[in-house]
Amino acid sequence: MVFKKMSEMSVEDLVALWNKGFEGYYLNSSLDMSKFMARTVHEGLSLEHSLVLYENEEAIGFVMNGFRTIEGKKVAWNGGTGIIPDYRGKGFGKHLMLRNLQLYQEQDVDIALLEALVQNEAAINLYQKVGYEITEQLVCLQHTGELLVNLLESKFPEKYSLRQGHPVEVNAVPFNKPMSAWQTQWPSMKGGESILVTVAEEVVGYALFKRVYAENGSLTSFVLYQCEACPGREDETEILKTALREVFAPLTSSCTRLTMNIRHSNEGLNELLAGLGFTSFVEQVHMLRHI
Repeated sequence: MVFKKMSEMSVEDLVALWNKGFEGYYLNSSLDMSKFMARTVHEGLSLEHSLVLYENEEAIGFVMNGFRTIEGKKVAWNGGTGIIPDYRGKGFGKHLMLRNLQLYQEQDVDIALLEALVQNEAAINLYQKVGYEITEQLVCLQHTGELLVNLLESKFPEKYSLRQGHPVEVNAVPFNKPMSAWQTQWPSMKGGESILVTVAEEVVGYALFKRVYAENGSLTSFVLYQCEACPGREDETEILKTALREVFAPLTSSCTRLTMNIRHSNEGLNELLAGLGFTSFVEQVHMLRHI
């Protein structure tokens, strides 16, 4: 076995390897060249510090890595691991992960993160064998059509104020979730927005989201990445309602509304979304390893 950097391969070969590595998976993860490059840039992935595994001069697997500094810690994210079908179940995945952990040590990484589909038990077991632990259950939800306005009406609408801004603004919120799933962190919010919910100038809630537009400028979907209320507040539900009303406005729009990797433990938010008719389409586990 030989390991090489992804940066040593042509983009065409990388895209072909990516698609072959995810062939037959639970979700269709195939990408064309433009989407592969856009994902690499938007997620902060490093081809220089991502690995390709070769067997007999054939590229048979890969792992993509991204790096950030979060609260003074260098954090690495596994942005995709795949083995081509003919080589699965033969121990190559474990060799790849162990070499990748060595790369993290070489890069002075403090914490490693990844997500895995709950159906992919083999991958989850592999990650656990090399030291990752499940820290959270994640769910992606969807809803198409109008939202019932009355379900998001607040009992005390005059109590709360809203401030719209850039995603980075949530970084100053004391109860923000900096170690959330990678794609829900504010540095991944290219073209995203933030909502801060305040009471008497105190931030009591926030949301990170995106509006997605078609080429003709029409709004096609909303995507919610984080929505949190200050822990311990008795008015949690009212805070979350206030944020969701703004995130998904206009509520009468019939476009698609999505949530990405929302924490199962955010029970108040999940209850509200279920009441609005949101249904699950993907569930994952969030995993962490100290290096």
